[in-house]
Amino acid sequence: MSPSPPSRVRPLHLPRPGVSEDRPHSPPRSGRRRRRQPSKLKHLRIGVLCVAGGAAILAALMALAERFNTLLLVSQAVANLIKGLSLLATGLLQLVGLLTVAVLALLALLLLVGGFTRMARAIGGALAGAGSRPMAKPLDPGLRG
Repeated sequence: MSPSPPSRVRPLHLPRPGVSEDRPHSPPRSGRRRRRQPSKLKHLRIGVLCVAGGAAILAALMALAERFNTLLLVSQAVANLIKGLSLLATGLLQLVGLLTVAVLALLALLLLVGGFTRMARAIGGALAGAGSRPMAKPLDPGLRG
C-alpha cells in the first residue's frame, strides 16, 4: 500500500474583528498576547467592596428579622407549602378516579355493543340458516376410499 497523499483542504478562515477584508491577511502571530495582571490595589479595592456588600446585606437581614417575626413567617410558609402539596395530591387522586370511571364506562359500552352484535348475528344466522340449509345426505358407502 502506498501512503495517502497529503490533504489539500484549506484551513477554515474566521474573520477577526477590526481587520478589514480589503487589505491582505497578515501572517499568523507566533505567540499570544500577554494580558496585564490587575494591580494589587485593584484586588484590594474589589475585596473591600465585596466585604462591604456582604456586611450591608447581613445588616439588612438583621433589621428585617427585628421588624418581622421571621419564625412565624417561616412556619406559615411551610404550612402553606404542605397545604398546597396536599391539595395537589387530592386533585391528582380525584383525576385518577375520574379517569378510572371513564375507562370503565367505555369498557361497559364496548361490552354491550359487542354482546348485542353477537346476539344479532346468532339470531339472524339461526333464522336465515334454518330454512335455506339443505339436509345432509348420507355418504354412499362405495365412495369411501
